[in-house]
Amino acid sequence: MPSATETRDTAAWEKIAALIEGGDPDAVADAVRGLDDAGRRAVARALPGHVKAVRARREPWEGIDEYAAAFRAAGAGTLGGASAVAAWLTRREFNSRWAGEHTDTGRLLELWAGRDDAWLADLARRLTLRLRGPRHIGLDLVLALLAETGIEPPDHDPLVVGWVSSGPPRANDPLLPFLLPRVFEADGAGRELRDDRSWVRTLATLAGRGAVDRRMLLDGCVRRFLRGGTLLDLRFFVRLHGLLMPADPAEREREIIEYARDYVRLLPAAPGPVADLALGLLMEPAELPSRYVVEALDGVLFRAESGLVRSGLSWLEKTVRARPELAGDCAAALAQAFGHESYTVRERAVRIALKLPEGAGTAALADAVPLLPPDLGARAAARFGGAVAGPEPGDDPPPAFAFTPPAPHPLPPPPAPITRPMELAEALGGHHIGWPAIEAVLDAFVRLVRESPGNVRAALRLAARPDAYPPLDEPGGWRWPDQWLVAAARLLTGSAPVPADWRGRLPVVQDGVSPHVIQLHRCAEVAAAVVDGTPPPLLLAVPTEPTGHIDPGTFVARLETLEAARAEPGPADLQQALLRLPREAGADAARRASALASPAGRVAARWLAGGGRPVPEVSMRPLEDGRPEPVIDAAPTGLPLVDAVFTAPSPFAGGSHGFYRHDWPYLLPSDPEVVAAHVLPHLRAAGFGPGVRVGEFVRLTAGDGPFAEAVAHFLARQLVERRAEDADGALLTMAARGDLPAAALGRHIGLLVRGGEIRPVRIFEALERAADAGAYAQVWAAVAAALPVLCPGPGERPVNSLDRLIALGRRTARWSGARGAVPGIEELAARKGSSNVVREARALSAQLAAAP
Repeated sequence: MPSATETRDTAAWEKIAALIEGGDPDAVADAVRGLDDAGRRAVARALPGHVKAVRARREPWEGIDEYAAAFRAAGAGTLGGASAVAAWLTRREFNSRWAGEHTDTGRLLELWAGRDDAWLADLARRLTLRLRGPRHIGLDLVLALLAETGIEPPDHDPLVVGWVSSGPPRANDPLLPFLLPRVFEADGAGRELRDDRSWVRTLATLAGRGAVDRRMLLDGCVRRFLRGGTLLDLRFFVRLHGLLMPADPAEREREIIEYARDYVRLLPAAPGPVADLALGLLMEPAELPSRYVVEALDGVLFRAESGLVRSGLSWLEKTVRARPELAGDCAAALAQAFGHESYTVRERAVRIALKLPEGAGTAALADAVPLLPPDLGARAAARFGGAVAGPEPGDDPPPAFAFTPPAPHPLPPPPAPITRPMELAEALGGHHIGWPAIEAVLDAFVRLVRESPGNVRAALRLAARPDAYPPLDEPGGWRWPDQWLVAAARLLTGSAPVPADWRGRLPVVQDGVSPHVIQLHRCAEVAAAVVDGTPPPLLLAVPTEPTGHIDPGTFVARLETLEAARAEPGPADLQQALLRLPREAGADAARRASALASPAGRVAARWLAGGGRPVPEVSMRPLEDGRPEPVIDAAPTGLPLVDAVFTAPSPFAGGSHGFYRHDWPYLLPSDPEVVAAHVLPHLRAAGFGPGVRVGEFVRLTAGDGPFAEAVAHFLARQLVERRAEDADGALLTMAARGDLPAAALGRHIGLLVRGGEIRPVRIFEALERAADAGAYAQVWAAVAAALPVLCPGPGERPVNSLDRLIALGRRTARWSGARGAVPGIEELAARKGSSNVVREARALSAQLAAAP
């Protein structure tokens, strides 16, 4: 029997547990305060097990956030040591990633009102060292404990970052003297404050009032700069430093000179804004010690940023004018600017060098002359000596054409005939029957049902099960050839239901339907014939060649067999067979067909007779809104399916049966240009999601054929994609074949860049890749067509990186031996100034006008 003490302890715990279950932390805190020492110990012992029990009742992904405050109050009021309390409050269960900041600081401090100062100080230190970013859960409690105890906070970077994120500094904040100096040392503090302007203004105000030491803040900024870091780490300190400098000129100059050594050390490698701040300050004093001037110029003129270097050149020019004795020392720094990327910077450096006193820095400047372009090098060498660099890169011999177009995909061999019903069932059991397997399946279905219908029914029961793929209950027309064949199998075996309107699920035959509709109609014909018990002796359209063609003699022989059996082929089967005949069928086949008397025989005879087969002509309407619209012109035949596919598809047909487009060349093997016309609308989405890549399209047709404008447009779009390997290969493949529509490509590049639809840098990089692979003549043709569109008119700014495109034009024109003016270049070359674009335009203009 439990003792009275045990009973009392159990009752105490049960009361606290019930309050925790109710999720009422205030009630838990009140109850804990009423416990005696034994009751607190009993609750403390039971709490960990109760956390596990609550967790066990919930799914693994569910937390216990709604109980966290109650659990924290129970532990804070019953656990004895500061270490145990700190561990309890920071348990993972009470600080999940989905929970926000705790709001129980006041409640916990009331629970610890009776604790001594040493215990609270110990708890404050322990909780501080458990702080973690980026959320800093528990920060409010830590700051309150540190403020109440008055102890010096432990050295812990997350505390500093959390403190600065809690709001601007206050002059009466007891933590300010401790934590403010650490802002300049703690990792992450500057990044946290990078966009916080209230901190900058508040610190500057406090420094101005004397509430904080301005020199301490200034020292901290400089120390932080010297430690290094990214711009995000240092942006706050750059702003603060700017507000801390004294307004009095004399005092300002004294402080700059005092920090000059540190500012000079920042110039070679600090982030741009830091270096800009340091350089601006160093340029202010009239009497900066000479050693700092020279070292600073040496550091800043070495940098890549044009703005910084231009500021450094201005300072150098003023320094030499005011202190000529430094000219020799400054010349060595000036020589570094001869190698800068910017032509404008190099030109200004040469202009300053030519103004130096006679004999100043001759050796250093002469050594740097080869870094200059030939025109500037010649000017500098005339004064200082040194070797002038040869012609700019591009006079190297043109690259050999190193690209080998991929070999055509090997044609799949015709499948072996299906001879047994079980083979037919296995073929129908797949998920998708495409070319060339579909031909063997259609042939076997007709032939085996005639030979042994009972065996076929027995074998097809597995393929015709209710869960067979593809489904037959989807709304609308059936788009899969397999659906018709599975429906026939189900109707033959009675193994699963088929929609009552299955015969009406064919797509309507209308102008512009895809070639896939012919395949669907053939499958529907076979399914109806099998179900009705009237399968023909054979199918006309089964190809005899891997290309999808039918040998004309075999075709006529099949018609003769059907005529002898007094059977007619299905309309779709006949029309598909006609489309698979070569355009030149031969006189013998035409003669034999003319002797046929059946309706199908007479149609075939007309087709095979001279001029009976239409030869479609394809073209394309002007490209509008990125939708290519083909045109197919063919004489009508009176055959519905033939006339429908010999009519151009709608420009909005990009989603129509496109999944089967890889089979279309085998359905129209004698009309590849018609296949290309039906694939053309699928280019519409390329580059923006699903769609046909240009590389696939130009395997069907020549790039410079009737669809050249569409090829050029979408090639330009696809060349700028992050993964442009297919477009690169398409460009080089057409270049190797000699059918790249280079002029159209250049024109579309210009229009798309002008319209902001493609990034200039990426398309220019793509052209550079093609030129380096040996397609320089075609690239020059594209550049020459793009420049008239891209050259800016009067008052216009050039597009980004236009100088790079003109430089590529210079290189490829030189390799190609091109001559003759390019519209727009002469006007651009005649502009005033020496920008990179104007300079490149002048060079290209002169090159194209020079004698061969």
